[in-house]
Amino acid sequence: MASALEIECYEQKGGLVTASGEIEVAGSALALFRGGAKVAFVTEDGHELSLVLADSKTAPVGAVAQVVATGDLPAMKNGSLGWSQPAAQKGPTRAASAA
Repeated sequence: MASALEIECYEQKGGLVTASGEIEVAGSALALFRGGAKVAFVTEDGHELSLVLADSKTAPVGAVAQVVATGDLPAMKNGSLGWSQPAAQKGPTRAASAA
């Protein structure tokens, strides 16, 4: 499933990082999100994320959906938000970018 993910990460109280954004995929692929299912997503550089619809009560229309990401998110360190170390490459990946 070719796809693109754009997420924005935010530091919350206590240093917790949260991420949300949108995924663009073929319309049929959005069916994977039905029923609040978590969908695995691997970035180009190997970071493994878990995605769920931001609003599980509203089905996405078209090929774009608002999502919440968890998993291997960037961390806040020395005032900068970024991955602390590169992820190991693991086979085929899906395109992604994180802000």
